[in-house]
Amino acid sequence: MGDAKMIDQRLLIRRRARAWLLLVLAAVVVLFAAARVSHVRLDWTEDGIYTLSESTRAILQQLDEPVMVHAYITEGLPQPYGRLQRFIEDMLMAYHEAGGGKFGYEMIDPASDANVAASLNAMQVPKVRVQVVENDQAQVKQGYLAIVIEYLDRKETIPVVQGEEGFEYLLTRKIKKLTGKGRGKVGVATGFGAPPLYQLHRLQQFAGDDYEFVSVEPGTRDIPGDVDVLIVGGLRQKPSQAFRYRVDQFRMAGHGLMVLAGNALPDLARGFRVQPVDVYANDWLASDLGVMVEPGLVVDRRATRVLVNQQQGMFMMRSAIDYPFVISATDLNGGHPVSRGMESLTLPFASPLNWTDRVKQGQVLARSSELSTVQSGPPFDVDPLQSIASRFEGVALQRSNLILAVDGEMKSAFSSAPQGWSEKHRHLARVNHGRLLVAGAPAMLDDEFLDGANTVFALNVLDWLAGDEGLIALRSRGVTDRPLANITQQARDAWKWLWMFGLPALVILTGLGRWWLLRRRLSGV
Repeated sequence: MGDAKMIDQRLLIRRRARAWLLLVLAAVVVLFAAARVSHVRLDWTEDGIYTLSESTRAILQQLDEPVMVHAYITEGLPQPYGRLQRFIEDMLMAYHEAGGGKFGYEMIDPASDANVAASLNAMQVPKVRVQVVENDQAQVKQGYLAIVIEYLDRKETIPVVQGEEGFEYLLTRKIKKLTGKGRGKVGVATGFGAPPLYQLHRLQQFAGDDYEFVSVEPGTRDIPGDVDVLIVGGLRQKPSQAFRYRVDQFRMAGHGLMVLAGNALPDLARGFRVQPVDVYANDWLASDLGVMVEPGLVVDRRATRVLVNQQQGMFMMRSAIDYPFVISATDLNGGHPVSRGMESLTLPFASPLNWTDRVKQGQVLARSSELSTVQSGPPFDVDPLQSIASRFEGVALQRSNLILAVDGEMKSAFSSAPQGWSEKHRHLARVNHGRLLVAGAPAMLDDEFLDGANTVFALNVLDWLAGDEGLIALRSRGVTDRPLANITQQARDAWKWLWMFGLPALVILTGLGRWWLLRRRLSGV
C-alpha cells in the first residue's frame, strides 16, 4: 500500500513538472512571437546600445527637411549578420519614431534588383565576404551591409556596418554632418619645438569628417578668426611674448584651447628614450593659464604593455612587458562631458600637473593610480628592461594629476597689449565662458599612442572645446577597457581554491539537499 502511494505521488509530481514546463514553453513562444511582430524592446545592456540616446533625439527633432535612409542588406546571410539585419531594422524604426515624420527608411535586398546592385557598385560600396557551411561544404557568400543617407541633394554612405556597437554614433554622426553647417576648424600651433601638423596624421583621419586641421604660427602671425580650437602640443623651448599673447587673446575671444605639456618628449626613433624639454618651456602655463607642470615623470604600476627586444644568448627575442612610463589611467572624472563613460586612457611619459591660485573652477579629469610615484630628473631613466619592483622599492607612493580642465570665466594674463603691438585688435581682458584643457602627456595624440580610447577622448575634447557636445556621450558608448584590479598573492590564492573546490562542493551540497527534500516529500513525512 505504501509503495503504491509513493508511486502515485511520483506520477503526480512528474505531471505537475511537465505541465509547468509546457506552460513556460508556451509563454516563451508567445513572447518571442510578439517581439518579432512589434518593435518593443527591453534594453538591459550597460551602455544602452539598443536605445536611442538623448543626443540622437535632439538632432532628429531639429531636422529642417526630411532625411531618407536606405539600408541595403542582403537576405539570408548567416549569423551574426542575420541578427545584425534585425538590429538595423529595429534601430531605424526607433529613428523613424523619434524623427517626428522627418525621418524615413527602407530595407532593400540588393539581390532582388540588378539595378540596385549596379548603383551600389557605382558608389563603390563593397560586398562583405562570409564563410558558411552548407551541405557539409564550406562556401563563401557575398552580400551587402550598407547604409545610404539622403538629405536634400546630398548623400552620405556607411559602406559596411561592422556591428551593433557604434552603429548609432556612426549613423547620427553622418546625419549631423549632412544637416549641419559644415566642418569646424582646428589650429595646430607650430614653433618653439612644437611638433608639426603632419605628426597628427591619425587624429586628422579620425576627425577629418568634422574638423579641418590647419597649421598656425602664433609666434609670428595672428591666429585666423575662423579657428574654433587651438592645440598647443609639446613645446621644447620657452615661447615668445608674441606667441603667449596671441594664444591668450584667442582664449579670451571664447575659443577653446588644448595644451599638451610635460618635462620630456619620447624619442621612439632611437628606442625607449626621452628628450628633456627646456627648463623654462612650461613656465608660461603657470603665469598665463594657472597650470603648473611639476618636476619629474609619473611612473605607475597600472601600466600599459609594450613590446621590447631582449637579447637571449645568440637570439633577439621580442616580448611584452608592463612599462610604467606608459600609464593606463583608470581614475577618470565621470562627471565631466569629455571623460564621462570612459574607463581608461593611455598616457605616455606623463608629468604631474597642478593648479595655481589663479584657477578657482578647475576640474581634474585624470589621475594616476594609488600605485604610482614620480621619478625625478632630468636625466630620466626610462629603460624598459628595468624591473618594476626595483623602480618602486623604498619610494613613497602618491597620486598625480594628469589632465586638468577649466570651464567658465577666465581673465587675461596681460593687463594690456605688449609694447609696440599692433592696435588693429582690441585687447580682451576677460571671457565669460572660456574652455581650457591641459594634459601632462605631450605625446598622447601622436600616431603611436592614439589607440581606441585615446581617439575617443581626443574627439570628445575637440567637440567640448568647440562647444559642440551633441555626440560626446554617444561616442563613448561601448568603449570598454577594463583591466583587472591588482590584488595580493594571498587573495589570488584564496579565489583560486574557492573556484577549484568551493564551487563543486556547493553544487554537491545543493544536490544532496534537493535529494533529501524529495525523499521527505515522497515518504509523506
